[in-house]
Amino acid sequence: MTVKPRDSAEHSASPPVPRTTGRIIGLDGARGLSAVGVAVMHVAGNFSPNTAAQTKIGIVGMSLIFFFVLSGFLLFLPYVRRLTEDASAATAPSARNFAIHRIARILPGYLVIFLLCNYVFAVVYVENPTVQTIGTSEGTGTITDPWQLLANLTLLQTYIPKYIFTGLNPSWSLTLEFAFYASLPLSAVLLFALRRRTSVRPLRLAASLPVAFIVLGFVGKLLLPLVSNHFGVTDPELMQWGPNWVSVYLRSFLVNADNFAFGMLAAVVVVAIEQGAVRRSVARRVRPAAALALPVVLAVSFALIALGDMFGTSGMALASALVILVIVAPLSCGQRSRIGEGLELTPFLFVGKVSLSLYLLHFPTMLMLHRFGLLAGDSLGGMCLNIVVVLAVTLIVSGVTYYTVEKPAMDIARRYRYRWR
Repeated sequence: MTVKPRDSAEHSASPPVPRTTGRIIGLDGARGLSAVGVAVMHVAGNFSPNTAAQTKIGIVGMSLIFFFVLSGFLLFLPYVRRLTEDASAATAPSARNFAIHRIARILPGYLVIFLLCNYVFAVVYVENPTVQTIGTSEGTGTITDPWQLLANLTLLQTYIPKYIFTGLNPSWSLTLEFAFYASLPLSAVLLFALRRRTSVRPLRLAASLPVAFIVLGFVGKLLLPLVSNHFGVTDPELMQWGPNWVSVYLRSFLVNADNFAFGMLAAVVVVAIEQGAVRRSVARRVRPAAALALPVVLAVSFALIALGDMFGTSGMALASALVILVIVAPLSCGQRSRIGEGLELTPFLFVGKVSLSLYLLHFPTMLMLHRFGLLAGDSLGGMCLNIVVVLAVTLIVSGVTYYTVEKPAMDIARRYRYRWR
């Protein structure tokens, strides 16, 4: 963490503290653990469904929401910092730079993995997986339909009912990520215009965007019964994962905007601490307060999820934001983050680096291992063995795709980092 002097446009209740510039420790490791949670859910749920139901291990798959919250935090953070500069100098980060880095971070790895799984291993979903027999590779093969292929290559399959969840079926979340990527620079145009033309305090102005996204996500969830009745889809499984418009709706930014928003609010809190906009004594209480609130929020979220309430995911998003504050808030106060340092250990750091490949590859790897008869049965021992085997193989392959595809693409993108402010 380095010190960079800057003028604060917000009245400071305490002196500014060193900024968490560059890479923030601990977050890569946390991202990696989230990817592992998703993989564990899929392996257990598909090939040990009875054991998974008994052990409730599938709940670890809710860690997927952490991805969205972390994106909201990391990507909104530079916007908040720019917004708190003097009004005459406050300008949004370069949209071109933003687009280049987001595309380079996701698309090269995704496209290579998709093309390999489609044409070399024939292990992508050609049909919606929900209508296939669980614990099999039915419905997989090689996508040859040109429109379906184009949809998957452009990550638009999530918006087309008959194609949704085909290809690399976890990739629906990347479609949602790109929807958020598009919303951020567009929203920034309004935020920075208001910064120049109004006297609203910049941190309050920054907080208004995630609040608006929370309202959007809540409204989207409340409209689900109307959407479900309109399209005549009422089965919970088909609503969530079936080849229909309700499933498309549930994967839209309209319904999921609040997931990103809680991370964005965490970014506002961090910048408020950095700027000295809150008393130092209060800032130092953010981490313990977040840690105390976390189990309560998780308990309520799990209860809502068990009841089938859509707002359970919102609770998980809030919990994810609290996790981020537990890791990052001490750094913003100029203190050590012991949890962040722990997540910097080599195993966590490696899994965090390869998390995108891990996320995309674990499902086709699992299906390939099943084809070769290398997965055990539906028992506690079998489930644990399957998880270990799938993760081990996936991590090896993910390391290859990260260092041969993802990292080179990001290195190229970094050459443009300082060309546009």
